[in-house]
Amino acid sequence: MLKFLSKNLFWVLQLLGWGGLSFFFAYAANLSEKPIGLFILTLGNLVVFVGVSSLLRLVLKKFVPLQGFNSFSVLKIVIAILITTLIFPTVAYYFGYLIGKLTKLLFDDSFNLFSKKPKEATGFGKYLVYFVIVTGWTIFYYIIKLLRQSNDERLNRLKLKDQVRQAQLNTLKGHINPQFIFSSLNNIKGLMLEDVSKSRAMLTTLSEMLRYSLTKNNINAVALSEELEIAKNYIAILEIEGRERLKMNFEIAPETLQLQIPPLLLTNLIELATRFGVLNSKEGGEIFLGTEIKNDSLRIALIHNAKALISKPRQVLENTLKQRLKLLYGANASFMANYEIDKNTLTVLLPINPIKKAIA
Repeated sequence: MLKFLSKNLFWVLQLLGWGGLSFFFAYAANLSEKPIGLFILTLGNLVVFVGVSSLLRLVLKKFVPLQGFNSFSVLKIVIAILITTLIFPTVAYYFGYLIGKLTKLLFDDSFNLFSKKPKEATGFGKYLVYFVIVTGWTIFYYIIKLLRQSNDERLNRLKLKDQVRQAQLNTLKGHINPQFIFSSLNNIKGLMLEDVSKSRAMLTTLSEMLRYSLTKNNINAVALSEELEIAKNYIAILEIEGRERLKMNFEIAPETLQLQIPPLLLTNLIELATRFGVLNSKEGGEIFLGTEIKNDSLRIALIHNAKALISKPRQVLENTLKQRLKLLYGANASFMANYEIDKNTLTVLLPINPIKKAIA
C-alpha cells in the first residue's frame, strides 16, 4: 500500500484535492437538495477539474520541464496559467449543461433531482477564482515534481554509494592466497610419492576450498559452521607442509555456530598465524581458535605461540581485514592484534545480528 501511494502520490493528491474542491463547489451551488444530485454535481466538477488540470500537466511537462528551467520557463508557465484560466469557466459551464441533459434522460421529471437551474458565472470574479485555483495547482504540481526529483536524486546517491561500497568490498574480500594454492599443489604432488589416497583426498579438499572461494564471492556473510569447515580444510592442507610443526585446537561455543561472519574470515586469521608465525618457525607452534558470545557480540579469538613475522604483507592483510569489517559493520566490529614474545592474539568482534547480502 505504501509503495502504491509513493509511486502514485501525484494522482492520489490530485483526486483528493480536486474531490474536496468539487464537493465544495457542488454544495455551494445549492442546485439540489438530494444526496444523489450533490454526488452527480461533485462527480461532474471532479471530471472537469481533473481533465483540464491533466491537459495543463501535459503542456507543462512537454514545454516547461524542470531540466533547464530558467526565466523564460516562468513566462511560459504564466501564459499556460492565463490560457487555462480563460477556458476553465466555459468548460465547467458547458460540461454542467451536458450533465443536466443526461440526468433528464436517466431520471424522471417527477424525481425533481435539481431544484434550481445553473447560471453561468459572469464578470471578472469568476476568472479571478479560477486564476487562483489554477495558480495554486501549478505551484502544487511543481512542488511535487521537485520533491520527487529530490527523492530520486537521493535514491541515486544512495545507490551509487552502495555500488562504491560494494566495489570496495569486492576489492577487500577474503580470498585464498595464490601462493598458498601453488605451494599446496607442490606439497600434494610430493605427497603422492608417499600416500596416493591421502594426496587425492587433499586435492579434493583444495578444490572444495577454491569452489567455496568462488561461490561465496558475491555474498557478505555465511554461517560460522560453514566457515569453520573451510578453516579445517585449510589447516589440513597446511599440515602437509608443516608436518608435525603445526598443532590446531578449536573451542567453538555451540550457540555461535549459526551466527553470520564474512566469508574466509577464519581462513585469513589462520593465514596470519601460520604464514607469518608458526610455519616460519623451525619448532612450529600451537594455534588456538575459539568463539564466544560476549556483551551481545561474537568474539573470535585466535592465539598462537610462535614468533610473529613483522612484514609488509602481514600489515596489508591486517589492514584489509580492518577495512573490510568497517565497510560491513561500521563501528560495530573491530579487529585487534596483540603480538608478544610467546603469545600472539588476534581478536575479532562482530555484531550478532546478521548482515544483509550485497546487491548484485
